[in-house]
Formats: sequence, C-alpha cells, structure tokens
Amino acid sequence: MKRKEKQPLLKQSHLPLILLGAVMALFGLASALVWSISSSQAMRGLITVGQLRTRIAAFESTGGLITGIAFFVLFLWCIVLSRYGVRAAFIVGIFASFAPILTARAEPLLFDTLHLQLPAGSVVAGALATLVFALPMTIFFIILASSPRVPRNCRWVSLAAILIVLGTAFFPILVTVFAFLIKPGDPAVGRMMEVGSQVIKLRYILPGICLLLLAFFSQRFQARRVTGEASQTSTIQGVTQ
Repeated sequence: MKRKEKQPLLKQSHLPLILLGAVMALFGLASALVWSISSSQAMRGLITVGQLRTRIAAFESTGGLITGIAFFVLFLWCIVLSRYGVRAAFIVGIFASFAPILTARAEPLLFDTLHLQLPAGSVVAGALATLVFALPMTIFFIILASSPRVPRNCRWVSLAAILIVLGTAFFPILVTVFAFLIKPGDPAVGRMMEVGSQVIKLRYILPGICLLLLAFFSQRFQARRVTGEASQTSTIQGVTQ
C-alpha cells in the first residue's frame, strides 16, 4: 500500500491561515478587554449596569458582525488553497464564522423570533453561540489531527487544540448548569463561576493561537521540503554532469 505523502496545510501561501488565527485571537482579546474594562467601571460606579449591557451589546453586534464576515472570507480563502482532508477541515470550520455574529443575536432569535420559553434565557443564548463556534472548530481540529497527510507537528497542535476548544467551551456551561440547576447558592460553585468567567474569555484567543502555530509549523515543513528538493535536484544534476 502506497504511503500518503505529507503536505503543507496550504498551497502557495499560508497568509490566509495566519490572518485567520490573528483575527480570531484579536477578537477574543478585544472581547475580554471590553468586558473587563466595562465591568471594572461598573463596579466603581462610573457607569450603570444598563450602560454596561449597552456597551457590551454594541461591541458584540458590530464587532461580531465584522469578525464573522472576516472569518468566513478567510476560511473560504483557506479552502481554495488547501487539498484533501485539510480542505474538508476548512469546509467544516467555516461554520464557526456564524458564532461571532450570533453572539449578540442569539437571544432575540430564540425568544423573539422563535418564541421559545426557557429559564435563564441569556445563559441559553450564550451557550448556543459558544456551541456554534466550538463544535465546528472541534471537528476541524479532529480532521487535521487524524489526517495522514498533515505534518506531524501540525497534528500534535491540532490534538492539543481539541482539548482547548472543548475545555474553554464546555467548562463555563457546566459551571452555569451547576450554579442554576444543581447547587444554587453553593459558595464552591460561586468560585467556579468566577473561574468560568475567566475561561470563557479564552474561547477565541487560544484557538487563534493554535491556528498561528499550525501556520508556523506548516510553513517550516514547506521550507524544509523545498530545501530538500533543491538539494536533491542539484545532486542529480551534479551526477549527470
């Protein structure tokens, strides 16, 4: 049986993957900063709770829309420049583009448009937006980690990224379920809620960093292969002469 040759993740250029990772990480960082700064101002009485919600909603609405469109374009660019299983991974990953857009629109969609009657509506809406990002990205990294054509370093990064995406997505959800349904008022759950609020800030930052690492290792693999092919060609030419 012929062994499948390993290939870099993208042909010609890794620029779209680098931009995708950078945009993802920067959006996560900006979201964390907006939330932290606004919460600090609200705690000090500089702004009201209503102003806090308005500011965060405005950022999630405008920033989420711009980021979602950027994700979609960059994933599409990666699809064009990829092949085999890597292309399938990017095709699945493109569905994660809807998560930033849905962040500010999940609650109106669920309760105003679909008229659902659920307790803790904002929590359910937040969980939906989180799952829309986490599930495609988890499948994306699973495909890369299991593809024999992907360079070894990229497969290890993808394997680690699976755990990162699942951890940052589901830990805050599980903590919220404990807090509202299983052990309401428990001090230990309150401390876990604080940890969960910090973990959820990493849900875009860490996967974005993983994408940047994938681009780095794939580029390095491509450079080594080009150098090896050039050396082999020069050796053959020398023998021929």
